[in-house]
Amino acid sequence: MKDKIFYLFFFGLIISVYRLIPHPPNFTPILSMAVMAPLFLKDRMLCMALLIIPMFISDIFLGFHPYQFVIYTTLISITLISPMKKNFLALGSMAIASSVWFFLTTNFSVWLIWDYYPKTFEGLISCYTLAIPFFTNTIVSTVLFTGLLTFALKYLDRLNASANYILLKFANKYFNFKKI
Repeated sequence: MKDKIFYLFFFGLIISVYRLIPHPPNFTPILSMAVMAPLFLKDRMLCMALLIIPMFISDIFLGFHPYQFVIYTTLISITLISPMKKNFLALGSMAIASSVWFFLTTNFSVWLIWDYYPKTFEGLISCYTLAIPFFTNTIVSTVLFTGLLTFALKYLDRLNASANYILLKFANKYFNFKKI
């Protein structure tokens, strides 16, 4: 973790801020963060915390809802199966698959929990059908942000190394640490 300080700050800030600023419905980098965090951090437990903590903090401001647990567990499941090596085909496939998985789990929970739709097969199909415009935004944003993060990996690695160097220098100067 000590050599990933920049990534922790970067991912946490992006997730928190992006949820709080106005944006089109379901057009967020959150699923792409779930896909890409294991590649950057190489620690799945840290990735899960990195996703859930900023989500929870921003939910304090946005408000809590009955299917929040489903959203969190869906993000965790994506993080658990995301690739930890840079492979364009695997990352692209994961971006699409994570969007589909998120669509299926969250809309199933909407159908199950809320009384908007009858608890029948037709009601479930209606729930999924009416959610298609949101799915379009989800898949486009996830593929877009995953692509941007994939191509920015080299530059973000350099920023991470620079941030770690500056932090180590600061710690040595003011706290007399040999290593962080």
